[in-house]
Amino acid sequence: MIIIDSREAAEAPQIRDSLSKIVEVEVRPLPAGDYYIVGVERCALVERKRVLDFLNSLKGRLWEQLEAMKEFEGEKLILLEGYLPLYRKRGWNEASILALMDSVVNKWGVPIIPVPDIKATLTYLAWKDKALGSAKKPREYPLRTRSREMSLEEQALYTLEGLVGHETAKALLKKFGSLGAVINFFQQELEQVLSEASGIKVGGRRIPVKVVKRVHEVVNYRVELD
Repeated sequence: MIIIDSREAAEAPQIRDSLSKIVEVEVRPLPAGDYYIVGVERCALVERKRVLDFLNSLKGRLWEQLEAMKEFEGEKLILLEGYLPLYRKRGWNEASILALMDSVVNKWGVPIIPVPDIKATLTYLAWKDKALGSAKKPREYPLRTRSREMSLEEQALYTLEGLVGHETAKALLKKFGSLGAVINFFQQELEQVLSEASGIKVGGRRIPVKVVKRVHEVVNYRVELD
């Protein structure tokens, strides 16, 4: 079974539709990664990055995504889709790009698998699902686990960083003082949230609009469980 993050499913309907023809697919918001492949004994969390998106995310967002992914105890990997030497055409420093990629692999422990195009991405996901095998019975697969006891402050931070990443979670808690206050903030009308969030800085930069919209969507999403 492959669980596809709802935003990824909307942005890459070709992958979603093609996968649904050959494997069991479910679409729902994921706290980390784009594809959560559920196997018999183990699972894999896959972050799909197109090359330009990957290069741009090296400036900041990628590290928040890796922070969220590290809580997952199964396999973690990045599918890097497209023509990597694009950075040369855009004048990026080659040594810096390669050093950052080395950090992803060796410091964060997340392999980077290059694929040439969306067709290869689809092929890899289908193969990985088959390689991990199909679970015999449906069950819950928590993405985020912690084995040690956490303080109330750590628990609040841990809960929020599943939505926005570590640094943004710290900035929001510092701004509003409590997890409840942060949730209440995001329960306002979206226009009001976007206006106020523009004044909150993370590492000297504003919180990306798409992150604010995503958190607002998740906080206000009406969950219907069986």
